[in-house]
Amino acid sequence: MSTTFQEATDKMKQYMEKLIDSEECPWEDRRDVPQQGIYVFYENEKPIYVGRSNRMRERIREHGAESSDRHSATFAFRLLRLELNKPDGSAGDIEKKHRGEFRRQRERVRAMTFRRVKITDQLEQTLFEIYSILELGTYPQYNDFDTH
Repeated sequence: MSTTFQEATDKMKQYMEKLIDSEECPWEDRRDVPQQGIYVFYENEKPIYVGRSNRMRERIREHGAESSDRHSATFAFRLLRLELNKPDGSAGDIEKKHRGEFRRQRERVRAMTFRRVKITDQLEQTLFEIYSILELGTYPQYNDFDTH
């Protein structure tokens, strides 16, 4: 194993401790959110989605914003697909056909809380996103690695 990889993976437990120790905030409270890092949405105190961003405040907002579409509200769109039991058709067709349900899924995201951890190094962000998805058990239901 390369020393670079070993050094990066050694930090994952520390990042998880920071994430778990971070304040759980309601969706609308993004005051103390760092610009870069990992965020986790919680529903009924259970982690259900892990995201990564270099513009975290805006990204968290987009997931539940009323004006968001399937490109910016990817988590809400994932919830829609799960609710509809993975419907056939293009993403655009699904979004148009189920507009009301998509709105309800964005409302669902707005009712969630989130935790976050600041990580500026892109390699460490990527590794921690995968690590936390597996560690928190959000794969494969809410997080997947499909590139669509």
